Amino acid sequence: MRKIIYFVLVFLVLISGFYLFHAQKLENNSTKEVKNLFVDTAVADEEITMSRRTTIVTATERVKEAVVSITVIGTRLVAGRNPLFEDPFFDFFRDLFPPYYYKQRVVSLGSGVIISPDGYIITNEHVVEGGDTVKVTLPDGRNFDGEIVGIDKRHDIALIKIHGQSLPYAKLGNSDNLYIGEWAIAIGNPLGFLMEDVEPTVTVGVISAVHRTIKGKGERIYRDMIQTDAAINPGNSGGALVNSLGEVIGINTFILSQSGGSEGLGFAIPINTVKKIVNELRKYGYVREAYIGVICQDLTKKLASTLGYDKSYGIFVTDVYDKSVKLRERDIIEEVNGRKIFNLGDWEDFTYAVLPGEKLKILVYRHGKEKLIEVVAKELHMDHVYIKDFGMYLSTLTDPLRVIYSINHEEGVFVEEVEPGSLGQRLGFIKGDVIYRINRKNIANVEEFKNMLKSTKRGGLVFFIERKGENFILEVR
Repeated sequence: MRKIIYFVLVFLVLISGFYLFHAQKLENNSTKEVKNLFVDTAVADEEITMSRRTTIVTATERVKEAVVSITVIGTRLVAGRNPLFEDPFFDFFRDLFPPYYYKQRVVSLGSGVIISPDGYIITNEHVVEGGDTVKVTLPDGRNFDGEIVGIDKRHDIALIKIHGQSLPYAKLGNSDNLYIGEWAIAIGNPLGFLMEDVEPTVTVGVISAVHRTIKGKGERIYRDMIQTDAAINPGNSGGALVNSLGEVIGINTFILSQSGGSEGLGFAIPINTVKKIVNELRKYGYVREAYIGVICQDLTKKLASTLGYDKSYGIFVTDVYDKSVKLRERDIIEEVNGRKIFNLGDWEDFTYAVLPGEKLKILVYRHGKEKLIEVVAKELHMDHVYIKDFGMYLSTLTDPLRVIYSINHEEGVFVEEVEPGSLGQRLGFIKGDVIYRINRKNIANVEEFKNMLKSTKRGGLVFFIERKGENFILEVR
């Protein structure tokens, strides 16, 4: 019996030891598996993090700190009229009582891009238009007073300066080598501070098209624009359009929309155009206008056939009014700086941003042969004579002015600028008008205009005007 009990005890000890050995082994294995699981999870998280850091993220990080919020406070002149005259019954009396004008305080919001460490900022002219005070807020919350260095209404570009050092700034790219379909990143400040945050908003799309021409508000025409479907909303004007390298390739300017919000039709001014305008504003405070002394028209099939020309692009030179230009009448302009010219709109898109002294390499078809000709753009000189009584700047009409603004009259006075709130504005004068007669006297230059004002009573002036090819009268009663 004792032997049996002894045998059982030994057996139990052996079984317990075996169990403890395997339990320990299982525990060690479990610990290793848990450790391996944590290692595998950490590796997976790192891989996911790396995959999240896309080209878009990297490009955005390179630019976003240089995209600022701009707050503009100013006044605008508003025309008012007695509500009584809105009643149709008083139609007869409305013209006897001209509208009165009053100033209204305006606050507008937009975006801008810092382009140098010492605080030069580019934005749209329509963002700062009429502004007396400009405030700039950086993404890190710092606030600066902004100074308007210069504006160019024609190209809708403004240059602002803030006083700071070692500021974050964006690298400017090359808008001449864009690919249709490549990534486009829009960075700006939609809705201003309504979101209570100074961090810019980022939206992503592609370059939808280039060389777009759109009629803007008023007299403004936007030429050679970049089209993108990256969402651009109110407040984004003046912000950056960025490529996948983190370079600014355009300045976001406007959208086409029926709802007022983004519908995938956004437009930006090419950064190569902006660079030229900014250089002018920094050097002169304004942008010098230039011209190339030729008149062109679209090339018809019949005209091309007559000249023995069989290509599908090109425009026809009808007149050369600057004889120093090496172009000739009956030339066909095929390319400018390597870019094909398909119609007159392409030519105008290209030349509208040309500056004085800029050299153009023009490929022409002449007498059955192609010829490469270098043309230098000339500065469009204007008298810039200020007529204080009317608040207008005038210039004697010249051939370049006639061609650029499609003016029919050969003599007259060109209206360069009309100050807001001036008598000239109240009478209805606008930039581009040509005054060719006052009362019964034809006007050939600014001096004759000034002499006519001196010799005639203020209330007895009748101005004969040409505007956009049409003639009409403005009268001072």
